[in-house]
This record gives sequence, structure tokens and C-alpha cells, in this order.
Amino acid sequence: MTSEGARLFLDGKAYRAIGVNMPHLSQGYAGTWFHWQQVYGTQKKMRRAIEDAVRDARVHQVPFIRFSAAPGYPKNTAELYGRDPDLYWRRMEELFRLCRECGVRLVPSLGVLNEWNLVHGEPRTAILDPSSRTYQATYRYVREFVLLVKDDPALLMWELGNEYFLTADVNMNGQTAPPPGVYPEGATTFRKRYTLEDNLTFDMLVGFYKEMTACLKSLDPGHLVTSGDAGPRDESVSRRQGLPEYRVDTLDEHLANLLESQPAPVDVVSIHACGSFTGCHQVGGLSHMEFLRARIRAIHTAGRPIFVGELGQMDPHHQADPETKWTRAAIDVIEEEGVALAAIWVWHFPWQCESFDIPNGAACPLLMRRIAEFNAKYAGRARLK
Repeated sequence: MTSEGARLFLDGKAYRAIGVNMPHLSQGYAGTWFHWQQVYGTQKKMRRAIEDAVRDARVHQVPFIRFSAAPGYPKNTAELYGRDPDLYWRRMEELFRLCRECGVRLVPSLGVLNEWNLVHGEPRTAILDPSSRTYQATYRYVREFVLLVKDDPALLMWELGNEYFLTADVNMNGQTAPPPGVYPEGATTFRKRYTLEDNLTFDMLVGFYKEMTACLKSLDPGHLVTSGDAGPRDESVSRRQGLPEYRVDTLDEHLANLLESQPAPVDVVSIHACGSFTGCHQVGGLSHMEFLRARIRAIHTAGRPIFVGELGQMDPHHQADPETKWTRAAIDVIEEEGVALAAIWVWHFPWQCESFDIPNGAACPLLMRRIAEFNAKYAGRARLK
């Protein structure tokens, strides 16, 4: 896939598509998802559920799945990747083959921040230090992953991670760290609380995005990179200036920070959107729909393509509104405004069974029909054979 201004091209043809999110796709397939016992009971049932979800995507003409592609919590990392990395990568290859056979492409969210520092008991800023174990483990994992699948037709593009700019300029000092239960038995590297060294500033993240994206492109110049961000925090200006009391950014401030947070060589600007017809956004007091539209127009004015990486509905959620009225209306806006990519939150994800989860395509027929129409119109000629 390539980009030209705000447009994306696949196999030389203009490409737009709406996919889905399945956060535990690879961890569930590998048998290491943290909640497998309480949700699925057995790893065999979990693997079968993952396979069914991919096949259901094919049935409903879903062209791609965005998923969390890191090994998981330290406990889960130790269970497979740390114990038998060859088996870990064989299972990843199997998953890619399954998706390829089903005609479903993948957007792996690599988890390049807030993953490996937990494994090694280092602060979050260790990712900026080439001599740290966090830095070395992160870049080793990225290198192994990219070299494994960079030539696989099922790979759509790379994503750095999930919503990292929501952590920019957040004072972590004294905040509770993840509990012992996410670590392997006998682990001694975990900390009970974060320190000042866990604070990441806006500028630190911008620099890290540039460096990591450049690394990805050096390994795989043939695929685009997106950030995975939701967007900056609503009070980003106050936080960047270190003010003792935060105020909500103006719309102009928010849009400027949004564009600054997605530096080249990042190719595709990522935003996330979750909304309803009744609420409004803090920034500008706009409705959720008009806030989405304002961000889209600002990004397109800057000549950048967009990935609405998470498109969700609340008040009511999908479970209470099988007609998914707000989500379908948001797709209308996405179509009108020329957005290249979007992914529905969330697909076959029982962890959110009472809210965002679409347990199968048949549960939301109007939404799936709308997605199929969009994809037939804009992505049909670039279907994965």
C-alpha cells in the first residue's frame, strides 16, 4: 500500500476500507491471552473461537483486522515467546496463513511502548535508552516480526501501538503499577508504583515515533506505518506547559497538537472515535460526530491519510442497539469526507460482551450490510485472493 496526499493505493488502485478490531487475535490463537480461562475455559476452545472469527470476517466481507501484536503481559510473554520463540513465531505464521486463506488482511499493533519495560522491570523512559534491556528487547521483537511477515500478502500496514499520546505529560509518579498477577510466578522485576522516570513528555513521544518508524521502514520499505493513536488528551496544551491546573484545549489547539503528534515518517494519521447522538465532546463543545468531522478535515487539509483505528458506539452500545445507528451514521461521515481506513470496535471480543462486542456478524445485520456496501464500492478491486 502507498499514499499520495490523503489517499491510499493498493496494487496501484485507490483503496478505502472498513475493517474490525480484534485485540486478542494473535494472543488467543497462540493460547496466551491473559483471560482465556475465565472467558473460554480451554485453550482449544479459544483457538477455535479465533478461527471462527476470522472466517466470520470473510463471510461478512470484512477486509482487515487490527489486533494487538505484542506477546502480552509479562506472564504471557514468559509462557510462550520467552520459553519457545520458534513456536511463538510458527503460530504467528499459522495465523497469517489462516487470514490469507480467508482473504483477510492484518494491521499488527506492535506494542512498542509499555510492553517490554514491564518484562524487564525498567521505567517507561527506558525505551529511549539504547543500552537498556527494554530498548534492546523491543527492537529485537520488532525486527523478528517484520522480517517474518513483511512479504506476506496478508499484511496491510504496521501500527506502533495503542493510544500512546494519551499518556503524554501524565505524571506517573506514585501511581499504582500493574499488579503481581500479570507477572510469572516468582518474578522479582515488578514494581508496586511508578516513579518520575515513567513520565513521557509530548516531545519524547514525537522523537520516539520518528525513530521507531524509521526503524520499521528500514526493515520493510514496502508497507506504510500508522501510530495507533486516539489523539492527544483534551487538555494537552496545559499538560505540555506544566500548568498546575488543567483547562480543556480550544479546538484549534487540539487540532494543532493532533497534527504535531503524528510526525513524518509516520505515514497514516491515526485517530479513534467513540460516540453517541446525545453527548458532546469537551473540546469545542461539539457533538461527537462534528468533532470527528473536524479532525478529519484538519488532517486532510494537511494532506495526510487517516485511519480511524477504533470506531465505537456508546449510550447505547451495540448490545443495546442492534441497529447501530450512530456507528452507521459515522460511516456516512467517513465516506463523505474521504477517509481511507476505519476499523469497528470490536469484533468477537467476549471481554466486552455487555458493551462494544459484536459477537458475530449476524448480531448487527444493518451495520454489516453498510460495511459490505462500503467495501464493495471502495475496496472490492483490491481483495486479497
